Amino acid sequence: MIHHRAFVHPKAHVDMDTVQIGAGTRVWQFASITRGTVLGEDCSVSPFAMLDGSIYGDRVVISAGVACGAGFKVGNDVFLGPGVCLANDCWPFASKDGYDDAALRSGAHFAVQIGDGAAIGAGVVILPGVRIGAGAVVAAGAVVERSVPDGFLLRRDGCLGVIPENWREKRMRWANPAA
Repeated sequence: MIHHRAFVHPKAHVDMDTVQIGAGTRVWQFASITRGTVLGEDCSVSPFAMLDGSIYGDRVVISAGVACGAGFKVGNDVFLGPGVCLANDCWPFASKDGYDDAALRSGAHFAVQIGDGAAIGAGVVILPGVRIGAGAVVAAGAVVERSVPDGFLLRRDGCLGVIPENWREKRMRWANPAA
């Protein structure tokens, strides 16, 4: 069901028969939302995002080029940066032997879970079996192969750190003009 207050751009591909999109959610051009995807309220799905059967809470920002198949649960107020990829298969092959798509789509188990308020930077790859805690941050370009506790920062080098209290002051960084 698509809520009457949701916006779906005419050039987005949305499987109207199987997806749920909440009030105030915006799906922009060239996004693809298929096979039972559930989007909460006031989400934003950017162009070229591909969502295929996972569950997203309210106020989730899904940036351009995000790729998420089945088997993922994303909490409320989560940011998924450009090019984020969530993986649901530890040994992907063209053959589907041993891959249980029905189990991923049932909602009984999740390959990846992302807690409320987490922020996932651009180009991050999250491997199956990982939980990203509430309020956690994953640095751009990281490959996440282990869980990240609530409120921690996972750096690109795989080390856990503390999110600086003054992160808002450090949020913007500018390139110096050529001399």
